[in-house]
Amino acid sequence: MSHFFASVLVVAFLGGDAAGPEIVNPRATYGHLGAPRPKGAGILPGDTAHFSFEIKNLKADANGRVSYSIAIVISDEKGKVFFEQKPYNSFAHTYFGGNLLPAAAQVSVPLDTKASAMSWKVTVTDRTTGKSTTLNGTGKVLPADFGLVHVGTFADVEARAPIAPVGVVGSQLHLGFGVVGFDRGKDKQPAIKVQLQIRDEKGQLTSAQPLSGLVNKDIAADVKFVPMTFGLTLDRPGRYTLELTAQDQNSGKTSTVHLPVRILPAE
Repeated sequence: MSHFFASVLVVAFLGGDAAGPEIVNPRATYGHLGAPRPKGAGILPGDTAHFSFEIKNLKADANGRVSYSIAIVISDEKGKVFFEQKPYNSFAHTYFGGNLLPAAAQVSVPLDTKASAMSWKVTVTDRTTGKSTTLNGTGKVLPADFGLVHVGTFADVEARAPIAPVGVVGSQLHLGFGVVGFDRGKDKQPAIKVQLQIRDEKGQLTSAQPLSGLVNKDIAADVKFVPMTFGLTLDRPGRYTLELTAQDQNSGKTSTVHLPVRILPAE
């Protein structure tokens, strides 16, 4: 079983507090900087778990630099360590003021991972003061099944540059995702139909016809993950919900994800 982990630290921080560091606003997201995942929904094998939080009250030196470390341990329901990151030392500088340091992490869940409840612990240490804080939580890996994975919003069609689900009128947003757990028909090919509908703040569809696609050929026999992308031009300000649905036409199974999107007027 292979694991992949990356800590992504986005710097916009200044300040310190004698009480020591705090971890605030923890949340699971669809991709880095993405929309929040529903709480308690669990994650499919083959997906990537993204986790965001802020670190508060790190002590800055005279040059506005903070020094800290992040350690993470994830264990299954039997107490076996699924993933561990030893304290990872980092530095950050102030640019916009404030006393919050945004941070994010991701852990891939291999396709062969067995269903299990999971517990996690994040420890942040201010390396300047030696003070630490710990946050604990729980989650779960679902049984392997058909479903949408790696859902997120991106700046590029290749889904390599993640961005928040926020844009300005006239810009573009790409909804990247993949499908796992699909069956193959008599021709040894999957038959995956995907649709994207968009609803406004009142729940009304913005178009009578959804965007759609069908994958049913040229998929190698050893492929277990099929990536896809929908590109959107942001043409009207407001708050919207992207309603993404995938259907396995061989098994009849469906999977749906809802993501909020905000479009700002151009200034």
